[in-house]
Amino acid sequence: MDYQSSSTKQQILKLLKIEKRLTAGELAKRLHISEMAVRRHLQALERDGLICSTLFRQAMGRPTNVYELSEKGEEQFPQHYKQWAVELLSDLEALAGKEMVATLLQARMARMKERYAHVFQEKPLEEKMQKLFELQNEQGYMAQLKKDSQGVYHFIAHHCPISEIAKKYRSICSCELQLFQQLLNSKVALQACMTKGDDVCHYEIQETDE
Repeated sequence: MDYQSSSTKQQILKLLKIEKRLTAGELAKRLHISEMAVRRHLQALERDGLICSTLFRQAMGRPTNVYELSEKGEEQFPQHYKQWAVELLSDLEALAGKEMVATLLQARMARMKERYAHVFQEKPLEEKMQKLFELQNEQGYMAQLKKDSQGVYHFIAHHCPISEIAKKYRSICSCELQLFQQLLNSKVALQACMTKGDDVCHYEIQETDE
């Protein structure tokens, strides 16, 4: 849905961005339209996942719904953190050299390994793969997980949330490959990568020979 051409819905999103939480009645007053009209727009916005509601019980009177932006709704507003991150790494490279950037990315990988190591320890590969699938999808990678007739797992990511950084600093892809190898304790091969112009990032994972 094009919210640029839907002015009332866009105004509702802006009001919720500024004031955080509002009822249908409060929105109707600010927009100078009927509460019934506001509710129709709220239903559409909630259906599209841009807002969410919480039932608020008042001291007197009937409970009422309070509306606020969802995470998806927040994303409708300009966000420059990706470019900011790229510029920050570029500044670090200019000040301290490429080696320092590589050290920073390695430190990030080590931190993530420490954070998730206990989740993967002493589990069969099948359970580890399912956990990796869940974690990556929570971070927005739009992943698929398949297992072929040879017992090889295919982990395919259709989106990369850090693509802007990875395009300039390809070593972040190497760090991710190392992280997968260490968490899974398995053979991991990168068969396709979006930073190389492929449509997806495709990892093949199989058990190591004991």
